[in-house]
Amino acid sequence: MNNNISSTAAPKRHARRSTFVALAFAAVLASCGGSDGSNSQPYNPPPPPQLQPGGIAGRVLSASDGQPVAGATVTLDGTTTVTTGADGTFSFTGLTEVDRVPVTISAAGYPRIVRFTSVTGSTVTTLPVQLPPVAATVSVDAAVGGTASVGGSTAQAVFPAGAIVAAGGAAPTQPALVQVTPINTAEDTNLLTGDYRSGASAWLETYGAVSVVLTDAGGASYDLGAGQNATIRIPVSTRASGTLPATVPLYWFDEATGFWTAEGTATLAGTAPNRYYEGTVTRANVTWSASAPISTVLVTGCVRDMTGAAVRRARIEVDGVTYSGTSSALSNDSGIFSVPVRSNATAAVVARSGARLSNARGVTTQAANVSLGSSCLIFADAAISIKLTWGVDPDDVDSHLLTPQGTHIDYTNKGTLTASPFANLDIDDTTSFGPEYVTIRRVAQGTYRYFLHNYSGTFSPGMTGSPVKVEVTRDGNTTVFRPGAGEGTTNEYWHAFDIVVDNQCNVTITPANTWSTAEPANPNMNGGAVTYCD
Repeated sequence: MNNNISSTAAPKRHARRSTFVALAFAAVLASCGGSDGSNSQPYNPPPPPQLQPGGIAGRVLSASDGQPVAGATVTLDGTTTVTTGADGTFSFTGLTEVDRVPVTISAAGYPRIVRFTSVTGSTVTTLPVQLPPVAATVSVDAAVGGTASVGGSTAQAVFPAGAIVAAGGAAPTQPALVQVTPINTAEDTNLLTGDYRSGASAWLETYGAVSVVLTDAGGASYDLGAGQNATIRIPVSTRASGTLPATVPLYWFDEATGFWTAEGTATLAGTAPNRYYEGTVTRANVTWSASAPISTVLVTGCVRDMTGAAVRRARIEVDGVTYSGTSSALSNDSGIFSVPVRSNATAAVVARSGARLSNARGVTTQAANVSLGSSCLIFADAAISIKLTWGVDPDDVDSHLLTPQGTHIDYTNKGTLTASPFANLDIDDTTSFGPEYVTIRRVAQGTYRYFLHNYSGTFSPGMTGSPVKVEVTRDGNTTVFRPGAGEGTTNEYWHAFDIVVDNQCNVTITPANTWSTAEPANPNMNGGAVTYCD
């Protein structure tokens, strides 16, 4: 070892110091595994902390009425299968952290659907699932061909003679049962199987989709024979306004790759409001969509909890407002995210972590990347999220929330999440479909009353036929509300439910389902001081 000491003129005190340094350095080398002629071992740094396993839990509901789907088969990544309980719930535990994993849900009376989610160590991630019921089942003689149509819809599938075959290409020995289900992506983008990806970083928007499934009476699969095709009609279902494209690519969802695959073209036909995209397809037992690739920009933002701490691996979920499409990303260790959103569009952005949903933020993009703003998305352990969607008519349906503080939250007084009443209309939509979001960040003892107003005042259709759907999510569990009978042609107000918080802070969501020509009564007219539950 060279200590840069002269061999002829160095003072003794410097020589002693150099000797001391050399000895000390040699000792350090020895302690770190350096070779000093002894039997010391090489230095092995301690292993990094091991992440605890994560989990996935969810509840399968029918998209038509919000009722739980019992006995559904739920398969994780094609390997592990569980069955939903009487309440529609399922769970997987002991999972390794991963960014994107498929969960396949199959149930009698519903098309199979694939949802994608992430797994985070030490966290049970909630995966909500709603299944659209099979719309029509039609018997078709494979030898002569036929048409399977859905009543009240333009959805159909037409099969030439001899196009349908059994396993191995043999001619069927019994009629084919054709299940046709149009997917209303304008009402709810999450009803479509997959996650709108046609590649690892390629995203789609859709103008409608349809599931076509062929079986025999016993449930065995039929398909289209080699070199055969069928003609399908996909009802237009999009939140986009303006002129529809005359042609769009056809895509089918490939469960093997987890992406949408382009195959063929569909042409716009029909007369509004019964417009559809028509094209020929070469396979059945899949979902077909009339979709188009989108140009995206990145929307950046941050996620925090109520203490201000960054939330790692929060799943950022985008729902198009002016287009029918979704996208997602994960926050980094500092709670920062960049999520792709269609350029020149408006979208809603929320975050999910474990069983928690954040408040929602609206964003409008142009041709360049954009920030969501200085305010982070916030997770609150006791938060309640209320999401409203509807159809093309009425144009404007409004959310109203009456709080225990006596506050009336609506588009004229959106509330606040940082002070009393700690409830807010996060996103207000006035041009069909929604979504609209209301967040309750801190729950107070008393009664919250939620109702809708048909602001447009039109009834062809009204809120019942639109159809309106309200989803209430708390602690990872979602309850779905749809209007019942009684709307008529004058009742503009639908009281959907009350959220009752008792003196022990037990929360009960009580359906109301009542119609009126005037606003429902405010149970908190006197307002005043309240007791919060956190």
